This record gives sequence, C-alpha cells and structure tokens, in this order.
Amino acid sequence: MNLVRTRQGGYSLRTAGPDGIEKTFHSLYDPEGEAAGMVDAFPFAGEGMIVVLGLGLGYHLDELRRRHPHADIVVVEAMWEILDLCRTHGRGVEPSEKVRFIVGTPPADAVAEISSMHLKAGLTPLAVFTLASETAALPEYYGPIRNALERTATFRLWDRLRYPKFRSETLTVALFDFGYFLTEEIARSLEALGHSVVRVRGRKDESCGDILGRAIETIVPDRPDFFLTVNHLGFDEDGALADLFRAIEMPSAVWYVDSPNLVVRAFPGNASPFSSVFVWDDSYLETMRSIGFEHVSYLPLGADETVFRPLRVSSGERRKFGADVGFVGNSMAAPARERLAEVPASLRAAVERAAQRLGADRGMPFAEAAESAMDRDERAVFGALPERDRSAFEAAVLWRATLLYRLACLRSIEEFRPCIHGDTGWKGLVNGKFRLGPPLNYYKELPSFYNACKVNFNATSIQMGRAVNQRAFDVPACGAFLLTDRQGSIADLFEEGKEVVTYRDRGEIADLARFYLRNDSARRSVAERGRSRVLKEHTYRHRIDTIVRRLRKTYG
Repeated sequence: MNLVRTRQGGYSLRTAGPDGIEKTFHSLYDPEGEAAGMVDAFPFAGEGMIVVLGLGLGYHLDELRRRHPHADIVVVEAMWEILDLCRTHGRGVEPSEKVRFIVGTPPADAVAEISSMHLKAGLTPLAVFTLASETAALPEYYGPIRNALERTATFRLWDRLRYPKFRSETLTVALFDFGYFLTEEIARSLEALGHSVVRVRGRKDESCGDILGRAIETIVPDRPDFFLTVNHLGFDEDGALADLFRAIEMPSAVWYVDSPNLVVRAFPGNASPFSSVFVWDDSYLETMRSIGFEHVSYLPLGADETVFRPLRVSSGERRKFGADVGFVGNSMAAPARERLAEVPASLRAAVERAAQRLGADRGMPFAEAAESAMDRDERAVFGALPERDRSAFEAAVLWRATLLYRLACLRSIEEFRPCIHGDTGWKGLVNGKFRLGPPLNYYKELPSFYNACKVNFNATSIQMGRAVNQRAFDVPACGAFLLTDRQGSIADLFEEGKEVVTYRDRGEIADLARFYLRNDSARRSVAERGRSRVLKEHTYRHRIDTIVRRLRKTYG
C-alpha cells in the first residue's frame, strides 16, 4: 500500500489489484471534490443506516458525515494499515455514537456484526456506499459483504417484518419448541381455542444467530401475531432476539414455570416493552418488574384434561401402580450436586446451612436464609460474585433444601409404605419401608398411577414460594385424591378441605393420610369436587386464553 501525493497537496492510496494492475483509491487531482461528487450521486434520504465499504483515506466518509448527520454510519475496512494511514494522512474520522468501524473482520463475521447493529438501530432503511476503487482492489474481501448487504437492502426486510397484528379473532402464534414438557399442552390449547400454531424448533446448544435466523424465517411467510415460549427458551443472554422483537414491534409472551431468578435475572437485556411475562408464582412479580419488564402477570399452572382424567385401572395396572400412598417426584440429589459444583468452595458450607434452614421452614425467604447462614467472610465472598454465580448459589440452596424437605415429609408417613416413583437418588435416601419405582412417563403412565393411588401425596419444590405445582392440578383432574402442603396461593385456586386437602406442617401429614385412608366416601367426595374445579377454571385452555386476551389488550 503506497501513499501518493495529489495535485491539491493531499494524499491518495495506490496498490496492485488481483489482476496485477495498480489501482488508485482517490483522485490524484482533487480527492475532496471527487468525494463530494460521489456523495451527490448516492441515493440516500438522510435517515437510516449507511454501510461504507472501504475507508481509503476517509474523504467520502467525512462528506457523508457532514451531509447526513442523523444517519448511523458503519465503516467496513479490510486492513488495519489503511485505517492507520487514514488517521495520519487523510480525513481521520474517529469512532462515535454515529460512526462505527469494523476493521479486519472476516466477511461473514462483518455481516453478522452489521446485522446486529441494524437490529439495535430498529431495522431502519439500510443503504450501501461503496468506495469502488478499494473494493475493486480487494474483491475477495468486499464482494461477499456487498452481496449480502445488497440483498438485505433490495428486499427491504424491515418492511416485511413489520405489520399490523391482532386484526382477527383467529390468531397465528409462533411457539418456540425446545422439547419442553409444556410445549404440547400449549399447542393443543391454542388449537382448541381456534388459533393457528407455527412451531419454531430449537436446541439449547444453538447459537443466537441460528435462532434469530429461524425467527425471521418464520415471521416473513407466516406473519404471527405474537411469539410464545416457556422460561425464556429461545431468547439469548445478550438480548439480541429481544432487540429484534422491539425493533419490529413483535410481541412475545413468556410463561415462567420455574424460578426466573435462575434464568433471566443475570440477563436484563431481555427486558422489553414488547415482552409480556407470566409467572406461575406471584412472589416473583416484583422481581421481574425490578429487572425492567413492564408487563408482568401472575398465571398459575393448569392441567390437560384430555390426558389427566378418570381412568378404569386394570388389574395389571393396579398391581404395578396401586398404593395407599403414592408420591411422584425428583429427589433433587443430582441437580443439587451439579449446582453445588458451580459454587466457590468457600461458600459450599453456607449452601448446606441455608438449605437446612429452608428445608425446616419452607416459608422463610431465600434471602433471609442465605444471609443468616453466612458468616462475615462468606458474605464478603458472596457480595463480590457476579449475578450468574449468585444464581448458581441460589439454585444449589433451593435444590438441596427441596431434597431435605421432601425427605422429611416422606419419612413422616413411612408407616403406610409409600410408593415413590422418581430418580435413582431416592435409593440412597430412604429405608426399606418405602417402595421405589422408576420414573413414570408423564403422558402414558402418570395418569394411571394417580388413578390407582388412594392418597396422592405432594411436597412442593422450595423454589415455589407461594405457587402450587403440576401435581396440584393433574391429580384432581384425574378425579383422584390429593394431600398437599399448604402453599400461599392454594386458597385462591381450590376450596381447602373440600376440593383438596392440605397440611400446614409435617406433623399433620400422618394423621390426615390415616383419616382419608379410613374414610373412602370423604376421600372420593374431595376428589370429585377437585376435578369439577379443575374443569371449570384450571385447564391449560383457561391459561392460554388468558395469555391471548392479555396480549390482545396490550398490543392489539
């Protein structure tokens, strides 16, 4: 790369192209006048994004910035050497809020970076300004970038991604499908309500670009009214998908059925006015608002009444599943170990102490249990942790506390020889008075198990501060009897003592189980009334209809 003096006293650049012919980047007479003429011929309305391919000595960039002060300008330069020469001998425009540089980046990565900037700018009109002399000298670098950008500009993608929504009673909903167990229930409920479902399939190990691309590929032909997902699946940690949805005014609904503290608290870039969040536990409402989400609602779990329903249990199923008292659930032994391994060694003893406190008093707030479990040095270590590591500490405490709590509850009813179906972690926790079985298929075996047990016992995960879990709806939906802990929200969902039976502390469990095992008519009456309540108010169709109505009201 050679500097060449111009007749006006400035400089141009000269280099050999791939054909061996020397190419000069700017006029050897008047490079500034040449740049003014190039900008005169550039069709740009003044608003939007200009991508400049080739910096040269910056004469054209200086003119573009002067003519279009409101435009976002992104300069793509193949060589750091040229940037250094521009700063020393040309019009060295420095990076700013309105002028950004991509230098020496491989073409595919440069296009991805421009796309990200374009999304954050709101997919405004995009124009490509080419310094033809430099791009001709370096065609292998600039050619792929120019082709990709000109396709974007030609098709005016931003116009195809923006359109009116909620214009008819029948909606099209794009559903992120990562194989999560609630996905099928949501899809069936949407279709039962008369809406169309378009699945956006994904894997947890996919890149942000893959998901973004698939979302765009869904939006253009299918024109969904909104996107729906569970636990923010499909959204990336940096908030790129949220930026896209904000830019194109695409509503999304996120239904949390696990603690959002363990998912999104460390990634506030996902907060957006176009994201409506529904939490299954109302104790997380303020948490989500504090992160920055504007539209946050309480939405409990429900039941799929087409799967969980009264069944005639065969003699074989009775032998396989029948029990006076049955419990289905994870011991949480493996998840607790896995998350504990992510916690700094100096805080692992504090995890155990906090878990002991929560396991003994599940009504205690996590923050109080954690604070009281740590000494001064441990608090200092915890206070210095990044948000992601604090979430790992919280998860380790919650999973270990759930293990301790469930184990203590089950031991209180060992006289009934409970049948436990769950993970292998139970084998090292309970004695020979318990019957242990393998995990049950949620759709094919669990309804039969609930129907075959006289008393279906439930001990809710500690991560659920006030909420009730899936069993609290699925068991009554089967017309089966449920004995569950008294969560804060249960009185708003069922009539206690008539539709479900609750215990306030572990000391009540055995007496309640004994009473209802001896009183068949009372047990059946509770089960029948519980099923009636679920069918009336607590199916997934009820929940999805609530989401649709809220989004229509907010964004329609």
